[in-house]
Amino acid sequence: MLSIRKILVPIDLSPAGTPLLRQAQDFAAKFAASVDLLHVWTPPPMLAPEALITGLGTTEQPFLQWLSNSAQEQLAKFEAQARGEGFAIAHSYCELGDPATTIVERAASGGYDLLVMGTHGRTGLSHVLMGSVAEKVVRRAPCAVLTVRTGS
Repeated sequence: MLSIRKILVPIDLSPAGTPLLRQAQDFAAKFAASVDLLHVWTPPPMLAPEALITGLGTTEQPFLQWLSNSAQEQLAKFEAQARGEGFAIAHSYCELGDPATTIVERAASGGYDLLVMGTHGRTGLSHVLMGSVAEKVVRRAPCAVLTVRTGS
């Protein structure tokens, strides 16, 4: 029999995250499982990681630290809004890295039984150029993966 105790929901902090959480919450209710969030961010390739951010009335900080702080703040805001809408979230994680690799690594190290993640459903040239994080995760995940189409 299928046993689901821990569910991981990788999110990009877009509005598409709410339907993903809803699907995860449905599974969690049926299996008495916990739901965790994972947001993976990558720095833009055009700026050097050692660059400093400064502005009027602010102290200098490394660009990567500023990006990390920003990603964590956005995740905290997303989580607070989700909790306000009644979603039960056990933990949330914000990590730097390649999204597909980081999701697979977190799923393995965290002992997750199910991943609930979105897919944009791209085909043709856009799929070739942009790839598919969901597809890469499905191929390498150590657990079951439920993909939910979130866009066109």
